[in-house]
Amino acid sequence: MKILVLGGSGFLGSHIVDCFLRNRHEVAVFDLYPERFRRSPNGIQFFTGDFGNVGALDELIAGGFDAVIHCVSTTTPKSSNESPEFDIQSNVIGTLHLLDVCVRHKVGKLVFLSSGGTVYGDIGKLDLVDESHPVRPMCSYGVSKLSIEHYLDVYRQLRGLNYVSLRLSNPYGERQSPHRALGALTVFLHRTLKRQTVEVWGDGAVTRDFIYVGDVANAVYLATISPISGVFNVGTGTGLSLRDILSQISKVVGIEPSVSWLASRSFDVPRIVLDSTKLMDATNWKCGTSLHEGIAITAEWLRKTDF
Repeated sequence: MKILVLGGSGFLGSHIVDCFLRNRHEVAVFDLYPERFRRSPNGIQFFTGDFGNVGALDELIAGGFDAVIHCVSTTTPKSSNESPEFDIQSNVIGTLHLLDVCVRHKVGKLVFLSSGGTVYGDIGKLDLVDESHPVRPMCSYGVSKLSIEHYLDVYRQLRGLNYVSLRLSNPYGERQSPHRALGALTVFLHRTLKRQTVEVWGDGAVTRDFIYVGDVANAVYLATISPISGVFNVGTGTGLSLRDILSQISKVVGIEPSVSWLASRSFDVPRIVLDSTKLMDATNWKCGTSLHEGIAITAEWLRKTDF
């Protein structure tokens, strides 16, 4: 297959690129810059450009692709609330332009990386949430992701665009910057290794579904090559509180984290853990990396990387 990865130099995108290369597909990357933490892998075509540059996207996609994988996001849950207008313009409107381009050039499938951590909102004490659960985002980031999902379905019905939307839980792993606002596990791990204070918003009871990035990349790969469409969760199905994560980090690296407890944030839902049965049944995907193994891999990378 001939694959285009939008945002392929980023954390998720770079692992997705690796997965397709391992399986001997033809891969192109469109991003603002080459990868930050390593040289771009051999075998890819790299195109420099801004996601908002519709003309550049149109010219590139006119070359013909079996699938386009959309990893671009210009905001985080926190920053999206600071400027919802920018969130909508850069993410929702930008993606609508992309959909038009994909339809015009008859792209075989569009795979969109959505957010299982934000689109569902507060699920109360429910153990697991599947794709049929009501969606009530509590931040602009989740609203934008959900809006794009709805537009994808509109384009499927009206213009024949084949798509898969993957609602990811909380990815972590190597090549995730510990200095960004996303990625609690990687941030906590980095600060622990540096013997710096870990900042935790709230009392540490916030519970999430932490998934190793390699398992996410494999889910994207299988969703792309399999004859499936629609919305699918991608998570481990195991909920861990922030206190649990701090404890696991301590066990793996042998350092007790120093914690500063801060006031809770209104947009942090208390609990979100994803049921990924639908994806597993459709593609035989499964999580192959334990939390202990994933933390160890990430810690080794952090130790070798100069920040």
